[in-house]
Amino acid sequence: MTATLSEQALARGLAYLGLSGIPLSREVMISLLGLIQEALAETEGEQDLLERVMDRLPARFPAPEPGVPPLCPALRRGSLGYAP
Repeated sequence: MTATLSEQALARGLAYLGLSGIPLSREVMISLLGLIQEALAETEGEQDLLERVMDRLPARFPAPEPGVPPLCPALRRGSLGYAP
């Protein structure tokens, strides 16, 4: 069974949010469904639904600021494997 464009928009939106590091809470999912509903109401056909949803996602859900990675790994003392 093929998925409808609305289902594809929801799947792509959830994937985008998950990969952006945005936790998928109840409020986030409700907001995403609202965004899809708005985009669906504005489109005459479903052809540009995916494009409308994906264009609006960054404005509705700004990605968190990336953290600065450590400059080097932590130094840890280890054994070289020599016999006592």
